[in-house]
Amino acid sequence: MRKKNNLHQPIIGFMLVVLGCFSCTWAEEINQQRSLFKQLYSQALDGQKTMVKKKRQRLKDYPIVHYLDYALLVADMDQLPIGRINAFKKAHPDSPLNRRLNSQLQSALARQKKWPLLLKHGSTFSGGVRQCWYLTALLKTGKTENLPNLVQDTWLQGHSAPDACNEVFAWWRNQGYQSDELLRKRIKLSFKERQLPLLRYLKKQLKQTPDWVALAEDLLVDDIATFKKIKNLKATPQTTELLYIAAMHAAKNKPAELHPLWRDIKKHHQFSRQDIEQIERLTALFAATDYADFSIDAMHALPESAKDKQIRAWITRYYLFKGDWGAVADSIEQMPVTQKLHERWQYWLARAYAKTGQTSKARELFRTLSKQTHYYGFLAADHLRLPYYLCQKPADSGVADFSLPVAIVRAVELYHAGLLSMARSEWNLAYNDLTADEKLALAQQMKAETWYAKVITIMADLGRWQDYESRYPVAYADTIDGYAAESKVTSPWVMAVIKQESAWAKDALSPARAHGLMQLLPETASRMGRELGLACCSRRDLYTAPLNLRLGIHYQKNLFNQFNHPLLVAAAYNAGEGKSIDWSQNFPASPDVWLETIPYRETRGYIPRILSNVVIYDWLNNGEPYRISHWMPTVPVNGRDSQPWPNSEVPMQRVNTLCH
Repeated sequence: MRKKNNLHQPIIGFMLVVLGCFSCTWAEEINQQRSLFKQLYSQALDGQKTMVKKKRQRLKDYPIVHYLDYALLVADMDQLPIGRINAFKKAHPDSPLNRRLNSQLQSALARQKKWPLLLKHGSTFSGGVRQCWYLTALLKTGKTENLPNLVQDTWLQGHSAPDACNEVFAWWRNQGYQSDELLRKRIKLSFKERQLPLLRYLKKQLKQTPDWVALAEDLLVDDIATFKKIKNLKATPQTTELLYIAAMHAAKNKPAELHPLWRDIKKHHQFSRQDIEQIERLTALFAATDYADFSIDAMHALPESAKDKQIRAWITRYYLFKGDWGAVADSIEQMPVTQKLHERWQYWLARAYAKTGQTSKARELFRTLSKQTHYYGFLAADHLRLPYYLCQKPADSGVADFSLPVAIVRAVELYHAGLLSMARSEWNLAYNDLTADEKLALAQQMKAETWYAKVITIMADLGRWQDYESRYPVAYADTIDGYAAESKVTSPWVMAVIKQESAWAKDALSPARAHGLMQLLPETASRMGRELGLACCSRRDLYTAPLNLRLGIHYQKNLFNQFNHPLLVAAAYNAGEGKSIDWSQNFPASPDVWLETIPYRETRGYIPRILSNVVIYDWLNNGEPYRISHWMPTVPVNGRDSQPWPNSEVPMQRVNTLCH
């Protein structure tokens, strides 16, 4: 039997209060402690030591009281409180805060140029500015034995290094380690990364400039104009390599301009067969995303080895876009079996059969798909006017007497304090050691704590796909109803967006800098804030659920007012309003075809998940949901009016649901 976590008695008592709430007095005490901790944590970060010390006694047994000590250390970091940091680590040896303290101490030491101490308190450094600090510390402390090799590894990259590396780079150059050979290597790297300013900077440092460097510069300035002069360019291994790299970039970004020039480029330079195949495949593929007329012939002309699943998918999308249903069926039939049997292509094969008069085949495929719980299954059911297979099968409650590990206890309190990244760090210390039954019990407790993102994660981890009430939280319902009132934005729609955008993680942050539950960009949030007369919106503001919901729902209202069509609204929310405008011109009006032929892969995946989510949320909220086609009238392409789809009767129906 796996050894249980050894919970200290104060923690046990605290969690009995949190999870059991044996009396209103205890529940009130917990809320008071949480409120006091948030207040003191903010004061600790401001360095208010006396105030924190005076009041923290009321938090004696609170599981995360030591986070106040951490905040005080952060406030004093420029004073380099190394002794206190070491004492903190000794008292809390397994705390994820120790890594944070190391990082903050290193930053303070670097700012103050305390190079010997920096080396003492950091034996390994990640890339970027921290690597520059490390190299500078080695230089300043005379530890230069292997320093030239380390500097070369940092210098030899296709992007500019941080300014913090300037001093050590200058030393390296002055010591004579920079050579024309290394400069040429870095120029090639900068060319591959398309860093024209860096390439020009490096070019000036060459003692002898080979001809290919000028070609590299010309290709970055204007690749198409340079390709047009191909007959005047001497073929060498260097120029062929540069032309291949440039052609690969042009194939992705300017396929229609590259296509008529490629024959001459290929004729005058000895590319390998593999290189030619890659360039021609990319040219055909990216031209297909623009539905260029030449793209279909270019895709068909590719050798069989280049007709991978992506090419075969775009052959089918091209024919969908053109409305050639016979060719749609033929192209799907030619797909590899594993691709052809995917629900996406089974749906389109059924649609093609129906369009070409093969009714019995179409009905058979639609009927099979209709028993599946996803976008294509719902669509198939709508075509045949069948019920949906939606059935709530709640997961078991798990271990009856499950006690939370100490780290999870701390994670819960950090979650309530709004310190969400710290909460995740604590959570990760203990979660993977739990059994499946313990995770189920944990999910039930996290529901009570309203930590919905973790409930969703646990259900996915355990494969409990039919516990819809856990996987699709109906949260902040009153807030959402209030902000969405008297508009086309419904609560199921908002919840569907949140489920897809952030999976109910209040501190979600995307690579594109979208924040919070509804994943708002700061500039969009500020614009919505101004329209609502609100003074906002800092990053911290956007991680506050009520404000994020208010701004996000207001933006949804604006999009519905602008586009008056759910698919265009969803596309605009994901890809930008400009793209919805673009895709409203000269695109197929049939909503399923419109969606499938969107050029952006992310958006093609995003909208079906929104539509599936809204059906499930409608079901959870109302029992019988609207059919998915309710949200999919024909697209108002080229200014035409929307019409019910797939016919005038099905879209407005609510649909019965069945269990398997």
